[in-house]
Amino acid sequence: MKETERYGFPYPECDPPLVKDSSQIVQMASLALDIDTEVQRVVTEANLELITPPNARATIAVLPVATTDSLAVPFFDLSVFSANGAGLNSFPGAGCLEVSEAGWYLVGCHALVSSATAAVLPAVRLTVNGAPASSWSAVGGNYIALNSRLAALSGVPLVLAPGDRIRMEIRHTAAGSPAWDYRPHIWLVRMVGV
Repeated sequence: MKETERYGFPYPECDPPLVKDSSQIVQMASLALDIDTEVQRVVTEANLELITPPNARATIAVLPVATTDSLAVPFFDLSVFSANGAGLNSFPGAGCLEVSEAGWYLVGCHALVSSATAAVLPAVRLTVNGAPASSWSAVGGNYIALNSRLAALSGVPLVLAPGDRIRMEIRHTAAGSPAWDYRPHIWLVRMVGV
């Protein structure tokens, strides 16, 4: 039985002059099954990579979180959604997003920050395993009310490895430490596996 060069699919042997071979139907059935299996493999892979890639979004269960510090590192303890191995790390003390598959990811975050004073001007950035993974965002602009501001990073491309932990930091640029509160969200989606 002959096989195709790339995938090794079997196909009937028939050398001129034409000779009827009862095994040809078995070879055709084998070819059809192999093609069907390969097509299903490609469809499954495309669904995982394009339709439902690893993704997650997390927030904090009790909102808002109040602080007087100029820098906050949110402890994420509520999964908004998570699929295919990228999600909220539930180990005690983690409170972050953690990936289980290597790849290029788009990661983003935002925080709604409120204060009794107009001096709290928030910015956010991402960290991976405790090290800065993005620049600070632009200072958040007014949102909803005069002293509520939304700071956001809409999509930072990062190469992540299994076990990488992604967090966000929120800071404000006011002098001193006026009281402020924050409502953070963080998300990621794998674009390409490596």
